[in-house]
Amino acid sequence: MPYIGKQPKAGEFKLLDALTASATAAYSLTKNSVAFKPANAESIIVSLNGVTQAPDTAYTVSGNTLTFDTALTSNDVIDYILALGEVGQAIVPTDNSITTAKLSSTISRGGLANIRVNPNSLTDNTTIASGENALVAGPFTLAATLTVNGTFTVV
Repeated sequence: MPYIGKQPKAGEFKLLDALTASATAAYSLTKNSVAFKPANAESIIVSLNGVTQAPDTAYTVSGNTLTFDTALTSNDVIDYILALGEVGQAIVPTDNSITTAKLSSTISRGGLANIRVNPNSLTDNTTIASGENALVAGPFTLAATLTVNGTFTVV
């Protein structure tokens, strides 16, 4: 899909639960009947009577409360509320949804095997703080500065 300006950052877009307009300005936002708290007004798209509303002008958000600038009537229609990718918010993946193919090659290869793969040289200046332990399996070459205040072992 083409975009004018910067393309939105990747994230999980969510269509929030439908709201029925009534003689009030404040509405509780939910997703699957659970309170939904967007990061700010700019992180949701609100369509009212077929018109996209301007965040912080036509509506504001505080917690999970969406407040329009004026009270709506029963003749108004809140078409939809779409929560954008919640960029900058922590997203917790569902259990068993990340495979080893998605992990760094320095963590584990081969599923349950607890194998750690490390490079054969240090290329960025690094400090091992007091109370920290570091381990590499070598041969290992220092191509940058290594400051050791804790323990560093080469096996």
